[in-house]
Amino acid sequence: MDSSLCCLKQPRDFCCISAESKQEEQFVLALRSVYDEALPRPGRELVRGEVLPSAWVLQPDTQHRKEVTKVVYMTQVDLGTPALPQRLLGFVAKRQAMVIANLASFFPL
Repeated sequence: MDSSLCCLKQPRDFCCISAESKQEEQFVLALRSVYDEALPRPGRELVRGEVLPSAWVLQPDTQHRKEVTKVVYMTQVDLGTPALPQRLLGFVAKRQAMVIANLASFFPL
C-alpha cells in the first residue's frame, strides 16, 4: 500500500483471504484478514493492518432506461498503530468513493 496517498508515515501490510461468488447476474467478493503462524510476519518498516469482514456486491441495474452496474460495498479496515490523525479521517473517507467511480472503466458501455 502506498502510504503517501493516505498521509501515513509507514506502509501497511495485510494478510487476507477472499471468496468470490456469482449468483445469476450478481457478483460478490467477500474478504477478511487471517492470522496464521505460517504466514510471514511484516518487516520492521511495515505495520500489519486488519481487514474486518468486508464485501463488494456488483449487480445489474437500470437507471433512466440505461443498464448500469450497481456497486454495494462495505469495507472495514483497522490500519494499526499509528493510525490516521483524526483530522484526516474525513478526507480519506471522501476519497474512498473515488474507487467506486473508477470501476466504470472496467465495465463495457
